[in-house]
Amino acid sequence: MREENWVINKVMLIFKLFAWIAAALGVVFFFIILIGGGTPEAPRATSVLALVLGFFYLVFFYTVAEVLRLLVGIEQNTRKE
Repeated sequence: MREENWVINKVMLIFKLFAWIAAALGVVFFFIILIGGGTPEAPRATSVLALVLGFFYLVFFYTVAEVLRLLVGIEQNTRKE
């Protein structure tokens, strides 16, 4: 394995890790706002927004990781050695 592929693989792993952290934080903030919410500044409906944003960031970061994997695969298949 070449050095640049090792680095790209680590970057893909970091993006996937960020994806799952964002999803976990979305769920945690959902429950925190749902239980502790109810004020005019943060109504309980805001908890749904936290859950949706956690899911959005999960999809976004995971998509970035998969696009990087696709580009590495294309580069490996088109390189003449």
